[in-house]
Amino acid sequence: MKRILNSFQALVLLTIAVWFLSALAILYFIDDWGARGTFGDLFGAVNALFSGLAFAGLLYSLLENKRQIMAQQEELILNRQELLKARKIQEKTEKAIEAQVSQMKNTARLSGLNTLVNYFTAKINDANSTDEEIQVAKEKRREAIREIDRLIKWANADDF
Repeated sequence: MKRILNSFQALVLLTIAVWFLSALAILYFIDDWGARGTFGDLFGAVNALFSGLAFAGLLYSLLENKRQIMAQQEELILNRQELLKARKIQEKTEKAIEAQVSQMKNTARLSGLNTLVNYFTAKINDANSTDEEIQVAKEKRREAIREIDRLIKWANADDF
């Protein structure tokens, strides 16, 4: 940016120097004021040409700036769309993970209940167990089996 600014400053200074030197040359080489006026009128068309070119350059830079802004807006729209897609994918992933965690909890619970059923069955079949221990073990085993049935029904309901 500094280099462009320095180049622009150099062009402005060069233009002013040429303008000033041309004024000095006209004063030095042309003695009659009428002739000076006629000579200056010769450059009216050149003045109009440069003014038109400057205006065209201004319009071009404005249109180019507008095009760049529109391109940036399109890029922002595309970025927003990509972010929305990424967010939707993230939400689906979170739901899948939540479902997986729920299934893992149920699996762990079923595994624990199965261990309890096996324990109470072993207690019932143990020859050293008293009738009271066997009755408590049978009741607790029934409770564990009911809980297993409830979890299985809940899992089947979630599948549909």
